[in-house]
Amino acid sequence: MVKKSQNTNAISAILRGEFIADKNNIKYSPYILFIVSLILLNISISFRAESLLKKSIYLEKEVADLRLVYITTKSELTSMYRRSVIENLVDDLDIKTSLTPPKIVEY
Repeated sequence: MVKKSQNTNAISAILRGEFIADKNNIKYSPYILFIVSLILLNISISFRAESLLKKSIYLEKEVADLRLVYITTKSELTSMYRRSVIENLVDDLDIKTSLTPPKIVEY
């Protein structure tokens, strides 16, 4: 029973900061600062990784959207290459389709 109250007192002393303020424990201050800096570095790396993951997801969605735009534009341009569409486009310029086939020149 005494052990449990000692553990509780030790934990509460650490949480209140008495461990750091004690003169006998001042020799551990470089180690404590090192551990705190490692914890802060770990937190920083975690936030950076989360930010990169969000950016990656955003870019994947943008690539998917651009792929859809590419497919749509490609199908529109493919349909414009048909002979009937080209004839309709140049009809305003008074250009008519040749009715005689081209002659092949052999040499």
